[in-house]
This record gives sequence, structure tokens and C-alpha cells, in this order.
Amino acid sequence: MRTVIFAGALACCSLPVIANQCNVELNGNMQLENNVLAVKLDNDTRLTIDQDKILYVDGIALTLDTQQQSWVDNYYDGINLAAPQAAAIATDAVALASTALNEVFTELLGSDNTALEDLSEKLRNLDQQIQYNFYADNGDIRLHSESFENGEFFGEQWEAQFEDAIEDLVTDSIGHLMVAIGTQLIFSGGDMTEFEQKMERFGEQMEQKVEYQAEALEDKAEELCATLARVDVAENYLQMNIKQLSKLDVIHVSEQYDAM
Repeated sequence: MRTVIFAGALACCSLPVIANQCNVELNGNMQLENNVLAVKLDNDTRLTIDQDKILYVDGIALTLDTQQQSWVDNYYDGINLAAPQAAAIATDAVALASTALNEVFTELLGSDNTALEDLSEKLRNLDQQIQYNFYADNGDIRLHSESFENGEFFGEQWEAQFEDAIEDLVTDSIGHLMVAIGTQLIFSGGDMTEFEQKMERFGEQMEQKVEYQAEALEDKAEELCATLARVDVAENYLQMNIKQLSKLDVIHVSEQYDAM
């Protein structure tokens, strides 16, 4: 039964673990749509940066020096890069958990189990929601900060749906699981040791299969953290050096993460 525990832990923890690679929060209202980045500040000032990297405050273009413009460029480019990075991480996490769970329950119940079909459908829906949060219908990158609950870059709604899908799978399959275990015991003459050894071997094989993919996810998470840390630095510079943006304070990355 260790295999089931392993897969369940992987599925329920994949997104939170990725999110905890660094502590990132989004405060305020930020949107990236149609290649235009828009931020509403606390004092109701509206900042926009268009695809030509021109900075507008309340619709008026600002004249910037070379250094100021470089930070505007970094801010815009960083957000534009972070969105697809985050989408790729969330999508890969769903795919990894889906693969693990499918292999586990196929081993125990067979490939024609209806609970697996339901799980696959729920995870497909979750993946579609992830894509919707980061991409427009035409494939353009987009990001709306209100899509992220409690200011977290990976909203709790995704984690909750993830956990619900796993709970439903186990609940729907518990009877079949007991039958499968009972069948294994009958064929092994009631010897639980043989069954446990079989599941141990299967668990080890599964762990080896997903280990490489999990490491790749961690690498992608580190890249996202680095991107957002650079955005945070650019934001701080803009806040301190352009008086109209003194209230700009949307991106927060934990102090222990090194932006360099």
C-alpha cells in the first residue's frame, strides 16, 4: 500500500511544493493582456506599459532617462516571462501526478477502471483552467492577479481541486481496492509478505520514474523564482526613482531568495 500513499502524497503536494520554492506574493491589481501590462496602484493611479515599453501613468507617457527605461524594460519583460514559466510548472505538475496515479491504480485495479477515467477528466479540466489563467484564446500570454487567491502565485483553488480529485478517486475505488487486495491474498495463499514485496518493488519503480521529472520541475521553479526576484528588484527601483510610482508595490519575493 506504500505505492498508493506515495502517489497520493505526490498528487496532493506537487503544486504547493513548487510554490514554496520561494515565497512569492502578488498584491494589488495587475493585468497583462494584449501585450499591455497594467497595474492599479493603492492611490488609484494606473500604470501601463505597452509592447513598445512606453510607460504611461494615468494615460500620460513619461519621459525617462536611460536607467529608468532599463528598469521599465526589466519589469515588463520579467512579467512577460514569468507567466509562461508558471503555466509550464503547473501543467507539468498536473501531468506528473496524473501519470503516477494512473500507473498506481492501473497496477491495482486494471486499465478499465471507471474511477481512473473520472480522475483523468478532472485533471484535464484543471489543466484547462491553468492554461486559461496564463494564455488568451489566440495563444498570447496573459495574467490577471485577481485569478490568484490570497495573492499567491499558485492559487489555492488549484490545490483544492487537485486534492478533491484524489479523494474522489480513492473513495470511488476503495471497494475495488479491497477486492484486488483480497484476490492477491487468495492467490498467495493468504501470505501478505508476497503482496507487500510486490508493492514495494512497484513503488520503487514508480519513484525512479518520477524522480527525474520532479527534479526538472524543481529546476523550473528555481528559474521562475529568479525571474520574479528580478521583477521585484525592478519594481523597487521604479518605486524609489519615479515619484509617480511611489505606491508601486505589487510583487514580493522572500528576502532569503537571492535575485542575482
